[in-house]
Amino acid sequence: MKTSTLNQKQLQDMVLTAVLAALVLLMSFTPLGYLRVGVVSITFLTIPVAIGAMVVGPYAGLFLGALFGLTSLIQAITGDPVGQVLLGVNPFLTGVLCIVPRALMGYLTGFLFKIYRKLSKREPAIPMALGGATASLLNTILFVGGFIGFYLIYRNHPDFGTYSVWGIIVSVLTVNALIELAAGIVLSAGVSRALVQFLPGGRQHGAERDEWSISEPTDEIKDAQPTENGEDENA
Repeated sequence: MKTSTLNQKQLQDMVLTAVLAALVLLMSFTPLGYLRVGVVSITFLTIPVAIGAMVVGPYAGLFLGALFGLTSLIQAITGDPVGQVLLGVNPFLTGVLCIVPRALMGYLTGFLFKIYRKLSKREPAIPMALGGATASLLNTILFVGGFIGFYLIYRNHPDFGTYSVWGIIVSVLTVNALIELAAGIVLSAGVSRALVQFLPGGRQHGAERDEWSISEPTDEIKDAQPTENGEDENA
């Protein structure tokens, strides 16, 4: 029985992760994933990553975040203005900058969500909102931190001369961060809450079943439960 339950949970994890991965790919190469503002882009790809990290678990977040980073690298290769500059300076570090912060964002969102969930006791909405906010903030902080490090190493490179690098950083930390944060909180929390309500088997977080919607039967119900021969013990 335990093996059957485990297999069911694993299958749910695989299917949901695959669906979210397909959504990451769809959003990456359509206007759904990015809102371009000048030379920078506001991304909504943290949303499926956050959903996977919260509903499936940290390792799903790691995988989805890495996939997000890979699509970001492809965007840089195929014509993103800032990405083109970074590739011209150092292609290898550009790949690291695109993938590693997003992968860490996904994993840490799932890890921190577990802490939020324990602290919130039985109410799932609060940790899910915090998880969505965490994904957006981590994406901004980790990527901008890496970008600043990249720039400081190669600040004298001639390719940086045509861009106001600090202007880009300020834009990402203000307008971009606020829009991504709002979208992350509302959409990540809303979709995750809906998923844990409707997934079979009372799933509430990844490979676990927690107590948010599963209450122990009261003494009266326990007393009224039938015995193995089908008769009420109190009859």
